[in-house]
Amino acid sequence: MRNPTITGYMGAADKQLFFCFDAPQGATTRPFGFVLCPPFGREYVSTHRVFRQFASRLARAGFPVLRFDYFATGDSAGEDSEGSLEQWLDDVATAVNTLRDHTAGMPVWLAGLRVGASLAALYAAQHQDVAGLILWDAVVDGKRYVDTLLEAHQQRFRQTAGHGQTLPSTEGVREIFGALLSPRLASGLRAIDLATLPRAPAPQILLMSSSPQADPDALGNRLAALGASVDRKHVPWPELWAEGAEMNDVLMPPARVLQAMVESAQGERR
Repeated sequence: MRNPTITGYMGAADKQLFFCFDAPQGATTRPFGFVLCPPFGREYVSTHRVFRQFASRLARAGFPVLRFDYFATGDSAGEDSEGSLEQWLDDVATAVNTLRDHTAGMPVWLAGLRVGASLAALYAAQHQDVAGLILWDAVVDGKRYVDTLLEAHQQRFRQTAGHGQTLPSTEGVREIFGALLSPRLASGLRAIDLATLPRAPAPQILLMSSSPQADPDALGNRLAALGASVDRKHVPWPELWAEGAEMNDVLMPPARVLQAMVESAQGERR
C-alpha cells in the first residue's frame, strides 16, 4: 500500500520548515483540509505523538492534513534561541499556503493545542482566510502562561540544584524545561490576549477542553460575541503538558479527545 504521508521542507531558503502532509484516505475526501499548529517547548515534546495520531485520524476520516515545526523548533531550521511569535505567525501562513498547494486551493481549517491554538486564532484573525478553527486548551492569557512556565521551571531547578540557587541566563535567554526562551519570544508570548481579539478569527470554531473546566477563560463567549459560530466540547483528560503529568499520560494519546475533534470536523459542511 502506498504511504500517504509526504515529508519535506517548505518556506524561504534560509528559514526552511519541516512538514508532514497526510493525504486523505478512504473513498471520501472532505471539502476542507487541516493545518495542525503544535505547542511550544515541553508541551511540544509531550504531545508530539498525540499530533501524529491526530493527523492520522483526520486523514482516515478523509481530510488532507499538514503538520509542521515552527522555525527554530523541532526539525526546522534555526537556532533554539531564534524563535519569535512574529516568525511563528509567518510560519503558519507558510503552512496554510503549502496545504493549499497540495490540495488545489481547498479551504483550510487550523487546529492547535495550547500556544499552537493561540497562534491559529491570531493568524486567522489577522488574515481572515481560514474557514474554521479547532482551539484545544488555548493559551488565552500569554502573561500568565509565561509566568507559570518560569515559576514551574524555577521550582524544578531549586529541587535539583539546591535551595537558594538561581537559574543561569545568557544575554537574557532563559531555559524552561529544555527549551530556550529569548527576551523577544517571551515578549511575544506575554502579549497574547485572546480575550481582546478585535474580530472573529473564523466563522466556525470548536473549543476543545480537556482541562478540568470546560472554558476557564470564557473564550467561547467572547468569540460568540464577535459573531463566530462556537461549538464547545469538554472531554476531561490529564493535561499532557503539565509538570505533574504521569509518563503514561504522555505516552498514551487521549483517544476520546482526538475522536471528539474528528467527529466535530466530520459534521461540518463548510
